[in-house]
Amino acid sequence: MLILISSSILFVAALALMILRMMQFAPRTVWLVAVSGAMLALGSVFLWLGRQPLVLALPAWQPHTLFINPILFRADGLSTPFALSLAALTLAVLLTAAVRSKFTNSYTWAGMLALGGLGILAVTADNPLTLLLIWGALDITELITQLRSVSGPENNEKVVIAFSTRALGIGLLLWANIISIANQSVFNFENIAPASGLYLVVAAGLRLGVLPLHLPYSAESTLRRGFGTSFRLVSAASSLVLLAHIPPESLYSSVTPAMIILSVIAALYGGWMWLRAPDELNGRPYWVIGLAALSVISALEGNSIGAVAWGCALILVGGALFLSTVQNIWLNRALLAGAWSLSSLPFSLTAGAWLGGFKFFTPFVIVAQALLIAGFIRHALRPAGRDSLDDQQVWIRTMYLSGIILLIAFQIVLGWVGWDGARSIGAWLQAIFVALLTAGLVWATPRLRILTPVRAHWVRSTTSGLNGIYRSLWAFYSFLENITRAIISTLEGESGIMWTLLFLVLFISLLTQGR
Repeated sequence: MLILISSSILFVAALALMILRMMQFAPRTVWLVAVSGAMLALGSVFLWLGRQPLVLALPAWQPHTLFINPILFRADGLSTPFALSLAALTLAVLLTAAVRSKFTNSYTWAGMLALGGLGILAVTADNPLTLLLIWGALDITELITQLRSVSGPENNEKVVIAFSTRALGIGLLLWANIISIANQSVFNFENIAPASGLYLVVAAGLRLGVLPLHLPYSAESTLRRGFGTSFRLVSAASSLVLLAHIPPESLYSSVTPAMIILSVIAALYGGWMWLRAPDELNGRPYWVIGLAALSVISALEGNSIGAVAWGCALILVGGALFLSTVQNIWLNRALLAGAWSLSSLPFSLTAGAWLGGFKFFTPFVIVAQALLIAGFIRHALRPAGRDSLDDQQVWIRTMYLSGIILLIAFQIVLGWVGWDGARSIGAWLQAIFVALLTAGLVWATPRLRILTPVRAHWVRSTTSGLNGIYRSLWAFYSFLENITRAIISTLEGESGIMWTLLFLVLFISLLTQGR
């Protein structure tokens, strides 16, 4: 019941904000209601820690022969860290909203609360049917939001293509369900058919932009700091949680090494582009791809704890960086705690990420991890391009700093308590190699031209080149669409009846010759 309480608090708070906005309450009053709801939700998630596992089963749908599994939610040592991370992110986004220029936009705050509620439901989903329904809700919400935030037919087309890749991920999840039913097994996370595991990895990788390598959403969106950060990270968490639930025995296949190679390539590319991005917001898609690829690799190696660790680091470390909009030297130094969280050193957030052992791929994963950490350090210490916090009111400064520090504190806390990967020493030798390589990259970045940041338009053009294969497929689809339109216009025109009679005569003659 606590799972439903936590998500319901966020949904009720979002509804309350909509009502208060229509009643034209003062923006500060509406913001206080939003922050209070997020704080209550975060506190309720903390109550899960002493009562795990928590199970919430909704009434089964009819008919039972078609819907074998009910809508089921479960909070355990793998889903709870995701829920804590998303609840903390929701509160942090609202706290830092005090310093944004559009402080009066309570509809956006309501959307953040609703996204947090959907995210908690997604990460606690205990069977694919439940997760599939939440994926659908998130995808439709993203489609509507993205179409409203971009302009021009070309950008609208990119949004639809991005939505199609996510829909394909849902289709793969359904296909895994069909395979499970064909093998006469119940399709849930505890009893996944051996042939279904790889389909689940591809479904998650497709939605994350890893398998195959692509941008999982349009880069032309105007969604930036607050709502944009919440949307990207909640959507990523809803897919990452699937990786944590896949049993290792369902991944034994001759195709698995090839999938690991593709994931390593995605991790290296994401880390490289993240390191060279002009700023953290332009590099945000590559941050998601890079850490999501490391999570996919951990899942393919049978390390569910590692998949969770990389996922929580993506949310907490990335959230703290992307919400930082003002220049404060002490806060910038505090952000460097994220480098510790990403380092996999003992008792860090990602200490358990190497427990599966990457074998032959270890050197490449070390390079990818070092690229991500070095890029994070560069963006965290970026001196220019941010506003000053000194001219803000005291309460605004306090709320903003509290939001960023909250995410930093959660990175440290989750390294010690709250889930199955806490208080882990991990593979400290690999972590030392990562730290040494990271130090070398940080030293070399301002000294080597190849490591210097690129301009924003170069990043976008590179993205377009990378997605050339997807644009080719879309062009082929457009070609087929034009042929269909030509046939329809021909049949529906003035000569449509004559063409119909001609096709009918040809069809009858073919049948006659066949006889």
